[in-house]
Amino acid sequence: MGDNGQMEDFDELEAMFGGSDSDIARMEKIVLTQNLEGFASCFPEWDLHPPLKK
Repeated sequence: MGDNGQMEDFDELEAMFGGSDSDIARMEKIVLTQNLEGFASCFPEWDLHPPLKK
């Protein structure tokens, strides 16, 4: 398989799983916020303030 075959494979994967950059950025923000809130909840005695939800 040459480089052209690999590029076609990547194009097919992008068509199946690719999202727009704005969708990806939005999903990253949601996941990071959930992770931070989850981390903060592990230490209730600490004075950790997760970011305000907008």
